[in-house]
Amino acid sequence: MHGEMRNAIHSPPSRHYGRAVLGCALTLACAATPVADPDIARPRPGEPPLERLPGPLLVFSSYPSALLGACQKILSKPGASAGPRGQPGFDVRWRVGTEYCAWIYYTPDGKYVLSKLTDQTQVRLAEQGKRCLLPSHVDDPRFPPDSIQYVFALHNHLYDDLLSKDDLSFILNQGFAHGFTHETQDGSIRLSAVAFFSNAPDAPQCDGFYQYIPLTGQILKWTRTPRWECKQTHWVEWNEGLEIASVRETSAPCFEDTSP
Repeated sequence: MHGEMRNAIHSPPSRHYGRAVLGCALTLACAATPVADPDIARPRPGEPPLERLPGPLLVFSSYPSALLGACQKILSKPGASAGPRGQPGFDVRWRVGTEYCAWIYYTPDGKYVLSKLTDQTQVRLAEQGKRCLLPSHVDDPRFPPDSIQYVFALHNHLYDDLLSKDDLSFILNQGFAHGFTHETQDGSIRLSAVAFFSNAPDAPQCDGFYQYIPLTGQILKWTRTPRWECKQTHWVEWNEGLEIASVRETSAPCFEDTSP
């Protein structure tokens, strides 16, 4: 998987997007405070959503190991998977399920770091949608703030479900704030949004994830069957106002420039 993932993340960019600021009005529904988990940061009752996530939680030497380690860590949390949609009990598991989110960032000492998780959530009942509200910044006291490079914005989906338009808009906005590419010991790595999923509601494992790379417009799907495989599933286009114009189904290898 490591070689394939390396090729996918480093494949040539297909287009450049202009600078803009994407604003949104959010109706927030923060999760009720459960028993404290040292892996999870959340606002105190009555406080606004966190603006920064503390770090580090886990430290890795490569980004493939960071992605897979983060996937299993997030999916191990309570309610992180509702299992396949349509199975008995899915609706109940979805309603009580939780999305968790975090950053993988690159540090001056050449490490890929998973921040602490958060489960502060936006819920849209009419659309049967939940979205973890990921802060735009990480607070790692070991390094100056401007030395941290934001590489992967992570969260889990409660089932095998494509990245939402909110997910796509969020990572585009983060690219304008933090940059769309970052120089690391592995070369140039492109910022992307990642949504992990499991096919099991009980004792979930990392069965796959969707990855959106705003610099190329590609949505990739990685699945473990049991070997890791990757394919491009969709292509995202933006209009001049940097609103989503279309999310088109496509089928292409992950390792090529698939510009239309």
